[in-house]
Amino acid sequence: MKQKKTGKHNLWKWGFLTLLAFNIAFVGILALRLGTFREPSSHISQTVSQEDVKIGTFKSSRDQLNDTVQAYLKQYQTKTYSYSFKATSKNVMFEGTYTVLGYKVPLYVYFTPVVLGDGSIQLNVDSVSAGTLSLPVSEVLKFIDANYKLPKFVEVDSKKGTLVLNLPKMDNKVGLYAKATDFDLVNDKISFDVYKKK
Repeated sequence: MKQKKTGKHNLWKWGFLTLLAFNIAFVGILALRLGTFREPSSHISQTVSQEDVKIGTFKSSRDQLNDTVQAYLKQYQTKTYSYSFKATSKNVMFEGTYTVLGYKVPLYVYFTPVVLGDGSIQLNVDSVSAGTLSLPVSEVLKFIDANYKLPKFVEVDSKKGTLVLNLPKMDNKVGLYAKATDFDLVNDKISFDVYKKK
């Protein structure tokens, strides 16, 4: 006597294979998502002149960087206009004064820093605060460029709304300069490679 096939055996087989396929797909997607970086890496390969020698890496926190920048900027302060740059947990802040109708108004410019391929840092303007006045970014940057004594390696582009800190173009007596490698304010990880010109 022959038994009739009801198809139950086949149904269980296909159900198992379908469940197995879903599990394999889930694990594959999970592995792919975990292995992919959410943000592009700020570590950019940099070209260095064959004449320059890397002598070390400088790692800093926001507080240490702020102290270093303030000490460096002392030589650029004038009686008429003094200013400061501070790194916060979100951005870089310029603090100074803006003269409107003969009155000095507190001026705050907030920047988002971006590390460029050559080791420079580009500061993109996020917002400008001059008391309660709403001022155009380009005019504020023109005012800063014309009235504040900035280091020579700082380039102000009022049309693009940026400041570029050309760290590789820093001049000093010992021939040292820096290239930014990481400028992550949120995680408080700031590092520079230090080079010596031959």
